[in-house]
Amino acid sequence: MIQRIQSFLLVLALVGFVLLFLFPTATYEATANNNVTQSSLTLLPGHDSLNEETGEAFIAQNSFLLMAFAIILGLGTLASIFMYKNRIRQMRVVSFLALLNLLYIGLMFLSTIPDGEKVLANLGTVTTTYSVGTFVPLITIVLIVIAQRAIRRDEMKVRAADRIR
Repeated sequence: MIQRIQSFLLVLALVGFVLLFLFPTATYEATANNNVTQSSLTLLPGHDSLNEETGEAFIAQNSFLLMAFAIILGLGTLASIFMYKNRIRQMRVVSFLALLNLLYIGLMFLSTIPDGEKVLANLGTVTTTYSVGTFVPLITIVLIVIAQRAIRRDEMKVRAADRIR
């Protein structure tokens, strides 16, 4: 039932989880002796390359643990959209997805972003630039929490209507 606001919010969260695969989480740049080496942390496996014009090396990194979390979050969100007939189960699944999303955000910030700096640390000074993939999980957690509140509100309306009968 897509016309419910919580279903629409869950679809937007699903789009956010798909966007995680399209944009890098962070980009690292190491400079030493006028040589610039760039590295990007993405969820999909990438490839190393060398820019022929400038001689800049590009090292692509990926995190399989983050990729697994993003896949589980996306599939869970998709499954919860179709649980509209059982609001109690939908509310539990959405609450679990919010917890998993918090774990994803914590894992992203605590373990993988410093790893990119370690990879390039021997090449010189490393600067980290956070990309769209860093901020999308923050938006999806807000969408999931608002959807969970809307599901709870619907369940309260149904219970109130049952009491009136």
